[in-house]
Amino acid sequence: MSGSRALDALTGLRFVAALHVVSFHFATPCLGTAPEALRDWVGAGYAAVGVFFVLSGFVLAWNYLDADGRMETSPRAFWAARVARVYPVYVLTFLLSAPTTIAASVADNGWKVAAAKLAVGGGATLALLQAWVPRLALYWNPPGWSVAVEACFYGLFPRLAKGLPRLKPAWLPVALGGAWVLGLLPPLLYLALLPDGPGPVDVHASGPWLMALKFNPLARLPEFLFGVLLGWRFVRERAAGGVKGSGAVLAALGTALLVAAGAAGSRVPYPLMHNALLAPASGLLVYGLARGGGALGWLLSRPTLVKLGGASYALYLLQYPVSEAAKGLGNWVSPWVELRTPEGLLATVLLLGVPASLWVHRAVETPLRSRVRAALTPWVEGAPREPVKPVVSGP
Repeated sequence: MSGSRALDALTGLRFVAALHVVSFHFATPCLGTAPEALRDWVGAGYAAVGVFFVLSGFVLAWNYLDADGRMETSPRAFWAARVARVYPVYVLTFLLSAPTTIAASVADNGWKVAAAKLAVGGGATLALLQAWVPRLALYWNPPGWSVAVEACFYGLFPRLAKGLPRLKPAWLPVALGGAWVLGLLPPLLYLALLPDGPGPVDVHASGPWLMALKFNPLARLPEFLFGVLLGWRFVRERAAGGVKGSGAVLAALGTALLVAAGAAGSRVPYPLMHNALLAPASGLLVYGLARGGGALGWLLSRPTLVKLGGASYALYLLQYPVSEAAKGLGNWVSPWVELRTPEGLLATVLLLGVPASLWVHRAVETPLRSRVRAALTPWVEGAPREPVKPVVSGP
């Protein structure tokens, strides 16, 4: 499989992961009589965000690192590209979520208190800082927490790249294992200490320590680092004479592990599933797809899935504004059609959300990306020049 087709397969994977998250939020109430394995798999859709973190690190390493681990562009150019990529749609969904957020805050607190809370929460959300404060992580547009986490990753990526040339390639497997263990330590410590007190530790729990564990960027950084290291391994493999093998077995194994873990989700400790447990399985899938992926890579690189994958970021961020619109539509058409059921809400979210995400990707995300990058060009070109130092690394 060519490099462009492999990237298409990874783009298709983004849509599947985004759809899994949407299903977790809106399909779970529809599955009361479904087989337990299906209920568990849909109910583990939160773990798909971890796939995004591994995939993000992998793709950034693929696009920005050379075989020695050095960045092939300046940090400012990298940051400008990331801002142009994520911020326009992020701001759009912030604005779309504003009426519901403001109305709820005023109803709960009154105008004076609501104004202060909205100023603090809205400012933190616009600044992509809400994930650092457990009580604000899901404020305004809840899925935006993961964008705030990614923003931290983007800020650290150039610094991570500076350290990679000092890592001997022979130690990459150890580094990957270390990143995984580092990601497992916070949830294991939480399960051992239970700092939020007794009670069930599941998807419905909301203790402050659990919220910090789930959403704090530093707690999720090992998953991103795992993806970066794996992506650098792939870059080195290509530079050493080409990628050998189709990756079909790796992709199939990663998929099987992810599906099996999801289907057994209710029997796996929730903090582990949420954070880093599945990073190796995600890595196998991503690495296998980058190497071709066999039949799975062919399927995910189909034009329709690639198009939907391109709009997956918009779908992910639009799901809650669209759900509010779906509820309003359900109230409006209730004299004729009953959509105010879990099944009706899910169907309406999908029927509205998928076309809306495709439109936002085409009319907002793509054109504004170019405009934002152009607006940031003076800042990028004004960066001080650093002397290039030769880096010696092993084979």
